[in-house]
Amino acid sequence: MGKIKILSEEVANRIAAGEVIERPASVVRELVENSIDAGATQIIITIEDGGKRLIQVIDNGFGMSEDDALQSFERHATSKIRTITDIFHISSLGFRGEALPSIASVSQLTLITREEGKDIASKVEFNSGRLSDFSKTSSNKGTTVTVRKLFSNVPARKKFLKSTQVEYKHILNYIHYQSILFPNIHFRFISDGKEKLNHPSVQNKEMRMQAIFGSDFLKRDLIKIQTGNEQLRLEGYISGLEDEFSGFLDYKYLYVNNRFIKDKIIFHSIRTAYEPFIKKLRIYQKGKLPPFILFLNVEPSQVDFNVHPAKLEIRFRDPGIVHNFVKTAINNILLQYEEERFRQIKSKLSSSFQTGKTTKFESKIFKNKTDKKRFNQVKKEFQQIYQPDIFKEKTPEDKTLESKLIQQRPDLFVRPEEEMINPWQLHQSYIFVQVEDGLMIIDQHAAHERIIYEKILHRIHGAPAQTQKLLFPIVIDLPPHLRNTIPELISENLEIFNKIGFSIKTFSGNSIVIDEIPIELEDWDGGDIFIEIIKQLEDEFSETEDFRDSISKSVACKAAIKAGKKMSKKEMLALINDLFACEVPYFCPHGRPLIIKMNLNEFEKKFKRTS
Repeated sequence: MGKIKILSEEVANRIAAGEVIERPASVVRELVENSIDAGATQIIITIEDGGKRLIQVIDNGFGMSEDDALQSFERHATSKIRTITDIFHISSLGFRGEALPSIASVSQLTLITREEGKDIASKVEFNSGRLSDFSKTSSNKGTTVTVRKLFSNVPARKKFLKSTQVEYKHILNYIHYQSILFPNIHFRFISDGKEKLNHPSVQNKEMRMQAIFGSDFLKRDLIKIQTGNEQLRLEGYISGLEDEFSGFLDYKYLYVNNRFIKDKIIFHSIRTAYEPFIKKLRIYQKGKLPPFILFLNVEPSQVDFNVHPAKLEIRFRDPGIVHNFVKTAINNILLQYEEERFRQIKSKLSSSFQTGKTTKFESKIFKNKTDKKRFNQVKKEFQQIYQPDIFKEKTPEDKTLESKLIQQRPDLFVRPEEEMINPWQLHQSYIFVQVEDGLMIIDQHAAHERIIYEKILHRIHGAPAQTQKLLFPIVIDLPPHLRNTIPELISENLEIFNKIGFSIKTFSGNSIVIDEIPIELEDWDGGDIFIEIIKQLEDEFSETEDFRDSISKSVACKAAIKAGKKMSKKEMLALINDLFACEVPYFCPHGRPLIIKMNLNEFEKKFKRTS
């Protein structure tokens, strides 16, 4: 008897579900995209327990006939593709025909649908992939899909779900993505009985962006981009350089042919386009992209959307052409932006009736375009890196004085610690220390991050908080898209925030008031640091369910000294001593090494002293 068997329909559906349905947000995505393809002008999404207990999507779209309602649960059943050619000219969102059978195989699913012009609706019920009931009922035009107990029959999959808060945030983010793309659709979102989002239909994407990000969104330092040809067209908004990528509006939305996509090729082209400008202005956060909302349209035959079960990745027929098009378009518009700002600044500075002082950003642009460095300026810059006293030999007078002191009071004389260890900095980022058998190199930011991280964890577990009271309380107004997440995040974890050293109050869900902060946050920067902490916390918390660990990492990252900060020898020694008092002194809170040791033998090999 042969070993190769054909999988049963039940097993095949569960495998497909594992590819298509990763978490509750995956279910919401598939159902909402079906509603959009069905011509809906109103979509209501309701969830409970972050979607783990209930997901319901109601639309007023075309609806389905009785036959289609049943047929839609067959694998690869779809109304969007007829021939092989259609696969390469996809214009709809849902095209695989796997969503409904995949969802039904890992949940309790009920579908109610009625076509326009019909009096009776069809009701289909599935339990763990098996049809349990089919009947007639009454309903409004459109389709309602109710999904209960997601992954209850697949415990191994259920274990991988994150906390209710994390799963809720994934769903909320997805609704934001789609509501920007389809401003003509009225989106409502209800979580655990509370309406979290209500975006009536509007005339254009800009009006929807203002509804999501706040009425002042388009007044920020944004650059509108609109360019293209027959094959490629790019529209949307990119961040200017003045905001320095700070604040809550850390949006990175990329749409290709009306689909929200995460594409490394385009992300790289955006980063490459910005590099000449952000390096000059020294505002680039390594590894991060500046904010953008971009809509790229590609000739359908030049892109394949059928490469990822979750439809988040795509493949371009000629990725080089796409990369160069996006990079060139953004680079050119940034160049125009910089030239225009320079003309404005020059006019402002040359005017005999100046309307006001130049901003820090304006000074940077003007200095960058007008200053020609002299030799003495270059020398001055390098003096910050070069520390001539590091290798300075003791003079005969110093040795004589030291010898006399030792003879007179040998029991009390102690050489200063910085003289014994003699640390020094490289590029104001790395601390070098000579050890007995070689050299130890310490990443100063990562080391300080580890120190603060462990201090904060100790506070959370009982050590007294060390705080500093602000002279004037900071009031932070939240943009609309964060009013449903940040206040709840704070209120649910207020005790932890207090233990760390924050004194926080929320008002009407729209504002946060802070009057005390942890003592480590020296550069408070008018509250922007708290915004940065919250932004990073959202990223950290999506990776772990332990809020205490996530907030400790976020605060430590923002409170730690940065690369590029010049440190005195005493500061370096204090850092080294605090580091080796840590429980885990060799790795930063994210697991990256923060110490490198090089033995003398390695140096001898480099200089060909030994083989």
